Amino acid sequence: MTQPIRVRMAPSPTGDLHVGSARTALFNYLMARRAGGAFVLRIEDTDAQRSDPAREAGIYDGLRWLGLNWDEGPDVGGPYGPYRQSERKDVHREAVQQLLANDDAYYDYTTAEERAAEREQQRAEGRPQRYSGIGRHFSAAEVAERKAAGVVPAVRFRAEPKPIQFDDIVIGSIRVGPDEVDDFVIARGDGSALYNMAVVVDDHHMRISHAVRGKDHVSNTFRQVLLYEALGWTPPAFAHLPLVVNRRRQKFSKRDGAQWVGEYRTNGYLPEALVNFLIFLGWAPGDEREIFSLAELVQEFRLERVNRADAVFDPQRLDHFNGVWIRRLDLGDLAERAWSYATAGGLKLSPDQRGYFRSALELEYERLSHLNRTAELMDFFFDDELVPDMRQVRYRRHSAAETAQALELVAALVDEAEPFDDPTLEARMRALASDLDWKAGDLFMPVRIAVTGRRATPPLFATMEVLGRQRCRERLQRALTGLAELATA
Repeated sequence: MTQPIRVRMAPSPTGDLHVGSARTALFNYLMARRAGGAFVLRIEDTDAQRSDPAREAGIYDGLRWLGLNWDEGPDVGGPYGPYRQSERKDVHREAVQQLLANDDAYYDYTTAEERAAEREQQRAEGRPQRYSGIGRHFSAAEVAERKAAGVVPAVRFRAEPKPIQFDDIVIGSIRVGPDEVDDFVIARGDGSALYNMAVVVDDHHMRISHAVRGKDHVSNTFRQVLLYEALGWTPPAFAHLPLVVNRRRQKFSKRDGAQWVGEYRTNGYLPEALVNFLIFLGWAPGDEREIFSLAELVQEFRLERVNRADAVFDPQRLDHFNGVWIRRLDLGDLAERAWSYATAGGLKLSPDQRGYFRSALELEYERLSHLNRTAELMDFFFDDELVPDMRQVRYRRHSAAETAQALELVAALVDEAEPFDDPTLEARMRALASDLDWKAGDLFMPVRIAVTGRRATPPLFATMEVLGRQRCRERLQRALTGLAELATA
């Protein structure tokens, strides 16, 4: 094709950005950016009852969070607007009237009851359930009678029995037989266009060069090819992406993972990780590489590398990507992103604690799998009222009383250690264990529980350095109080 590359994402604002739609948006975005073309966002809001402006805002937010910024759209304008289908009714009606005038479409005055009876008879006879075209053959008198009875007609395209074929960039040549497509509805009686009609009109007038969408749209494409032909317009190139399925090769559903991009954001996934994961739902780089930034994908992406086979949504692989990207982030960037998750998780943070928060996060980020776990992992750093439960210590070789005596010495060591840092604390603590004739681990574990309240933490002495002398001293004193109670119990 010689025309500029223009692709579009056309979601309906009936829900937030679906993860499958995000995959489709990503492929369109990459194609446009690599070719220096345009990525268009069009909101298909013709279903007035289900469309919701708040959902539309959610779509914008989800795409921007992923880094998929558009060149034209309802909020940014562009040369081929408006970019909401509800604002394009006049151009839709004009095309519908053209089809009616050329006898490529007709008003169908059949009733819902008649069509239901027809389908029931076809079902009983084991035939495909398709509209037979009976509305084509009503006489003028029959039409007048039905009008008088208040029957509201639909506008149907007159699909003549002939094979339909189109070439798909991903799937190849696709063809259906002469009887596969019936007279399908293109507009309501008031002339307002339905999906297939509106899509064809809008793609044509917006100069869309490639329609890149999910494979579930193939059946629509046959109908759209007929509409392009009847209107005398050149269709875009079509590329149908593989379906997203679960590991049982069934349609991806809520049971298999979150459906909406906003859920992944809430659940602590990085946008870089989700993008990295989504690209592999149907595309392969041609080598063994797995980790790609959005900028790298712009250089690498080719529609020709999209697979025909359905793409398996594997949540464990997404978790893997998330861990990789968390550890790839600069610590300052990670701290900035994790801060909001920490406060949302219940940590009471003040602006003057940002440096302390970053130091604590540096110890935890190797164990941080999702940003929404930040508060869970780090709360002991910020709990100034922490009372360690010394029952966690396993008193096998040393009693609670002996452990208390050892912690008295540790408390003195904490007061005296200079500088109060990781190497000094480790050296002094190991020397104390040797003086007590204790195994180092037998001393370190009660100290760990005393200053953190946990058995599993980042490296003990680095943790103590970040906590600081005062917090360690206060917590050791509370631990000694707890040990005294255990010793007398």
